[in-house]
Amino acid sequence: MKKGSTPLKKIRMLNIVAIADTHLKATEKYGKPNSDGTNSRLQDKVDSIEKAVQYALKNDVDLFVHLGDVYDKINPSEFLRSKFLNAIKPLIGKIPIFIVIGNHDTDDNVYSLMADDVLLDVLKSEDIMIFEDPTEVEVDGVEFLILPWKKDEEIAKELKRTKNKVVLGHFGVDGAVASGSEFILTKGISQKLFEQHIYTFLGHYHRHQHTDKFMYVGSTARADFGERNDPKGFVHIRVKNNKVQSKFINTQDRTFFQYTVSEEEDPSFDELYQWDTLEGNIVKIVFQGAEDWYLSFNMSEIRHKILDVLKAHRLFVDHKKPGLTKDNSMEIDLSSNWKEGLEFYTEKKNKKSMLKLGEKIINEVS
Repeated sequence: MKKGSTPLKKIRMLNIVAIADTHLKATEKYGKPNSDGTNSRLQDKVDSIEKAVQYALKNDVDLFVHLGDVYDKINPSEFLRSKFLNAIKPLIGKIPIFIVIGNHDTDDNVYSLMADDVLLDVLKSEDIMIFEDPTEVEVDGVEFLILPWKKDEEIAKELKRTKNKVVLGHFGVDGAVASGSEFILTKGISQKLFEQHIYTFLGHYHRHQHTDKFMYVGSTARADFGERNDPKGFVHIRVKNNKVQSKFINTQDRTFFQYTVSEEEDPSFDELYQWDTLEGNIVKIVFQGAEDWYLSFNMSEIRHKILDVLKAHRLFVDHKKPGLTKDNSMEIDLSSNWKEGLEFYTEKKNKKSMLKLGEKIINEVS
């Protein structure tokens, strides 16, 4: 962990901008190449970080926090590192930055920001503090407990050992709601452990949600159609006299639009011709009906209407046969990685318990 050189302001109220779960990756299946070759969905995610950075600067906050899972995988490419660094670079020399290591940032041996000396050299600054272990930090009289991704028992131990902290962490909580895109990795921490602390702000689950004692900030951009109805953004936190206020700021992420065409209710897909625009949307059309009915559609015509006329950004098509009630919101294609393939297979086979074992095997051989 490196100590920041930017002096922390002596103020009565501490203002913080917190983001989480940006999951930057170069191969985004829901994007397409921009003119410079960058994946458009990656750029959407970078844009969401930049919105938080500009908000922090405009509102002259005192601390900028990333609550984990900066990247989607450990050891990201220099290209991805530069994307993140350039996004937060305007903060350097103005606002200190805390980065909490998340589960996608570490495999207990390596974490994605381990080359912090390189990162800080690029930025010519020491204004970034990276937390890979539980740490207590005081900022202008406010005591923080920083809890990066660890085993539930370790997190619970730290929460029991301390009290009256503002907790910043990356872990699961029992009873919290995961987005449709996520798998529950652990049972999670009991909510009772938050009672002796001022408030807890978390990364890990992508859906923004809160109770009287904890909040998931939520991801800044949608991962897939399982998150299509979830608002995406970051949080402005104010701490004063051991009291916390927060405000959710929507990043206005690109719309994921999903529509189901029913053979019984709309056999000719007439609804398509009632739409005025889908400009910029990532679209998924689910045909629900017999296979012969589904195959009778002219997909070239549908693609032309949605992509060329209505100006959608991307189009995905799925078919559900009669009797299948579960929405198959997960897709794989040639751009999918091993983890996505594993998730797809275990969900299809209804053997989610195999997922962790499969990930362990892949980590060992990769």
